[in-house]
Amino acid sequence: MKKVLLVLFAVLIAVFVIAEPEYVIEDYNGVPGGTLYLGTTSGPKTLNPYWAQETSSTDIIGWYSDSLFNADNKGMPNVPALASKWWFSEDGKTVYFQIRKGLQWSDGEPFTVDDVYFTFTKVALAEGMTANGPSGAKDANDQLPVVEIVDDYTISFTWTVPNVWGFKWVGYSDILPKHVLEEAVDNGTFSETWTVADMDKIVGMGPFLPVEYTEGVRVILERNPYYYRFDKNGNRLPYLDKIVYLIVPDLNTELLKFEAGEIDIYGPTAENFPRIAEQAEEKGWVVGVGGPALGSNFIAFNWVTKDPVKREWFRNEHFRKAFVYMLDRQSIIDTLYNGLGSPLYGPVSPSSGFYNPEVEKFGYKYSIVRARLELKKAGFSWREDGTCVDKDGNPVEFELTTNVGNNVREAIGNKVVDAAKKLGIKVNFTPMQFNSLVQKLLGPDYEAVIIGLTGSVDPGSGWNVWRLDGGLHFWNYSPELRPDTVPEDIWWSPDWEKRIDEIFRLQTSAVDPQERYNLFAEFQMICAEHQPLIYTMNQNYLYAHKKIIHLANPEPNPAAGTLWKGYAIWKEAE
Repeated sequence: MKKVLLVLFAVLIAVFVIAEPEYVIEDYNGVPGGTLYLGTTSGPKTLNPYWAQETSSTDIIGWYSDSLFNADNKGMPNVPALASKWWFSEDGKTVYFQIRKGLQWSDGEPFTVDDVYFTFTKVALAEGMTANGPSGAKDANDQLPVVEIVDDYTISFTWTVPNVWGFKWVGYSDILPKHVLEEAVDNGTFSETWTVADMDKIVGMGPFLPVEYTEGVRVILERNPYYYRFDKNGNRLPYLDKIVYLIVPDLNTELLKFEAGEIDIYGPTAENFPRIAEQAEEKGWVVGVGGPALGSNFIAFNWVTKDPVKREWFRNEHFRKAFVYMLDRQSIIDTLYNGLGSPLYGPVSPSSGFYNPEVEKFGYKYSIVRARLELKKAGFSWREDGTCVDKDGNPVEFELTTNVGNNVREAIGNKVVDAAKKLGIKVNFTPMQFNSLVQKLLGPDYEAVIIGLTGSVDPGSGWNVWRLDGGLHFWNYSPELRPDTVPEDIWWSPDWEKRIDEIFRLQTSAVDPQERYNLFAEFQMICAEHQPLIYTMNQNYLYAHKKIIHLANPEPNPAAGTLWKGYAIWKEAE
């Protein structure tokens, strides 16, 4: 009997320990229930967090995946998530994360430090296991961190030198369920796991889980019954029962659906914003204007295109600068953006604290005359009929694309076509479906493209774009990254591009904020001088939503938009 009591006591102790989950209590006072309707122009291409490289996928993944910490509404890594706290060793080389106790995955299985260890040692930090590779976690000595389990709730990451960006890279990485994905990792099929056909197999720690995807129609997500955040009244979050993304063919259709009440939160284009603002009071909408977006729009030429003639054009910085001068940014801002935008001459948004205003002194204002001069510097000339030809007499003609339905990018494309025509250049502009465009970009299988990237307040987040071994260095992929499409003998990289790569390695260990700012200031000046990508303009952050939608973010802005802390968004009954 005594033995039975001891066993029972031990069980009770275990139950007590397990029953002490370390939930997060959020200071919100919403009402549970309801469905939030959003719009998108593309469905997800994949649901695998480590192989998604397009917003159509990451927008969905962001709802069910979670990380050790999240960003606050200024874009800084200050919000504890799966880790309750973190701290550094005295020498700054090691960061420790303490994970929350007693949490559960969406399938009810316990969340443990083994999940975190598995995520980093088997996937995130393993070569060939992710689309972008692990380079973002390397320190200034090009070394990855050593990952160690300290105890049941603590894990450490140790670099050879302090790593400012590596710490953020680790903290923002998506944590994977070991019990679900270990087999795929071990048998080498991880990259093919969690496709859009695997929706019923998704397990996450985020507030919502995808449950249905009908291509071209909708994506439906439902609340995670085991989510670890509660409001101050004891309601388990998220408040909403469902989120439905309506997939629309273009931005105009999304506008019409918002006006018809079929979409609850809408990110208007600057072109449509006056129309939305004018109807706001009558329709019961809240509208707002933030600063310049942190993302970017630009024209990219493929330096490793198969055609050797065009490859030489695209690598010539005077050729690229000619297109910088062809772009009438102010005209686009005035007409398409209704003045709600800013010209952009470099890779960092004016909304970032790392912005270097010195880039504006390059003065790339619209000028067909200057564009012609740059082409002459590049060795181009003109036939009697006005056709622009290179030094070997080849007429200048190339293909340009963007994603169909994006009015601004299509307008930029049409303006490039018209401006180039004035200089005897034929640009064949053909927009295509977004996911097809991304496929060509990553191939790479394109000549020129108008595209954009999301951004953050910290330029370090662009490591996968700017490092030579980055998975999104799409205008000059190296043979190591794309051995099937980029032969060794055609690849070339100028010294300034190598300096950018070096800057992105050095900034990781720049503990002094001024030193880090100076490195990114130099990076911006290099880009402004050589124009590897031709930046266009940034629209201000604009938003609109029904008054019955209560956002968690009191001030939507470029760093944290309307869906920030989406688990605390709630909706009044209509």
